[in-house]
Amino acid sequence: MSITQKAVFRGAGDLEERLRPLLRRVRRPGRYVGGEFNLRLKPAAEPLVVLSYPDVYEIGISNPALQILYSHVNDRTAAVAERAYCPWPDMASLMRDADLPLWTLESGRPVREAQVWGFTLPHELTFTNVLEMLDLAGVPIMAADRREDDPVVVAGGPAVAHPLSLSPFVDAFFAGEVEPWVDRLVAAAACGRRTDRIAALADVPGVWVPGRGEGPVPRQVHTAFSTCTPVTRPLVPVLEAVHDRAVIEVMRGCSAGCRFCQAGMWYRPVRELPVATVVAAAEDLLRETGCDEVSLVSLSSCDYSGVVEAVTAIRELRPGVRVSLPSLRVDSAAVKLAALGARQRGSVTLAPEAATEPLRATINKHVDDTQLEEATSAVFRGGYTGLKLYFMIGLPGETDADATHIASVAAATARQAREIAGGRARVSVSVSTFVPKAATPFAAEPFVGTETVRRRQQMVRDAWPRGVRLSTHDVGTSLVEAVLARGGVEAAVLVREAWHRGARFDGWSEHFSLEVWQAAARSIGMDLEEAARTEPAASPIDPLLDEAFLSREQERAAAGVRTQDCRTSACTSCGVCAGPIRMDLRPTGTTQSIGRGL
Repeated sequence: MSITQKAVFRGAGDLEERLRPLLRRVRRPGRYVGGEFNLRLKPAAEPLVVLSYPDVYEIGISNPALQILYSHVNDRTAAVAERAYCPWPDMASLMRDADLPLWTLESGRPVREAQVWGFTLPHELTFTNVLEMLDLAGVPIMAADRREDDPVVVAGGPAVAHPLSLSPFVDAFFAGEVEPWVDRLVAAAACGRRTDRIAALADVPGVWVPGRGEGPVPRQVHTAFSTCTPVTRPLVPVLEAVHDRAVIEVMRGCSAGCRFCQAGMWYRPVRELPVATVVAAAEDLLRETGCDEVSLVSLSSCDYSGVVEAVTAIRELRPGVRVSLPSLRVDSAAVKLAALGARQRGSVTLAPEAATEPLRATINKHVDDTQLEEATSAVFRGGYTGLKLYFMIGLPGETDADATHIASVAAATARQAREIAGGRARVSVSVSTFVPKAATPFAAEPFVGTETVRRRQQMVRDAWPRGVRLSTHDVGTSLVEAVLARGGVEAAVLVREAWHRGARFDGWSEHFSLEVWQAAARSIGMDLEEAARTEPAASPIDPLLDEAFLSREQERAAAGVRTQDCRTSACTSCGVCAGPIRMDLRPTGTTQSIGRGL
């Protein structure tokens, strides 16, 4: 049963009265009440922009993109941004029974009263949650069925690199980094009629409106990233979030060139914040949030030129403050980790991705066995007590021997850890499944298939050493993700059918059901395994990557030849750096822009 379009609130008091009995019957009622520190309240402001992350509150409030948008819209424009996350199934069921439409956490207004409703799409397994939220709000899930009093639904984020699987449900997609165009998007939201809002959005660079205009639409790059101030008054959650710490994005982009990595290609080129900006932001964040940990985030935090200087300076701000560096590449981490770990304890995550050197060359991972050993040594000699390693199964060119060697690497790492740290040492390994993604050199590679993945997972388990924790990803979720990541409008029909059959929170193991997706596929004459192996549909988004570069990287992968990092060697002619788009390295606060135009 859907929420009816006639269901509306009479005000915040009405919401409280209707919501109170529901909160007594759900898990974690704090997800639905708002009231965070650093909340922005603008009761008389217009237009209303609702920002959503299509997952549960604890994950959504930790998303840096929504924090950036929330701060920018509320602090720098006349509009008001409010939030809504995806209700957990227990609350969703009660909302439908009570005919209670989805509301914003700031004012309790029905979400469907917004002029623009924006979704950040982190990955394809959130697509059914988008439909769930639209339905709970009383907004028709099909864009073609919406009326003039419905919001304009806009989507952005990494999954927009290939948006066709969601295109019938979304009015407009924004490709790339939105900061330079927030004011234009807000101005479009202020247009009176829904049709006028869509037309105004279509004129904003980076916006693709399905069914309008000639493609492809170029991805947008925030060229002023290095001169901007990070968010220093973020929303502080009312219950424990997945990332409960102060966050500073010290660097955007990555030049390592891992051929499987969509984020590494999508966020090119590299741009850094000056150390002085990072330290000042950390001081403000510690004061505004009450956190005792600062996380310096990027796609590879140890590649940030000023990482040692920044960590040292932040620790001097307040005794006992912890500084974490997630997303470390093995080749950049080994030397720096020992010094950075000297005054704190905890765990470190490293991502070799492949267990053998030939396969690492195929995926352009600049790591050899010696570097991995050095990184492990640096972790435990530096005072850390835990190490987590990430690998993938199903990579192009992978053999059974490559997969089973993951167990050998795990055993060697555990022995090395015990020799250095003794009984305190903890090693764990996560093995995910490779899913080919748009805007990468491996975009056209077929998904290896669930039978092969399951067989290789079992081979790894059979060879697994004692004392090392192993986790593997569900094969079914990877299969569905592979279909949606490169599919055309037929994949959108699959999403709708799966949602109708109960698919929700597909990224959560307790809710994902491969049987539901298989039944949905059969109902429309689709075979999931076959669909995951087909050539990708043409995307309406231009990732700014030169086709010759992508083809050349495919050829080098097949030959097992690595491509060097353009940050430290010659330009790879990927096509991104052109005009105002440049690599920008500013570790000490002085301008050190590096332009590598073609």
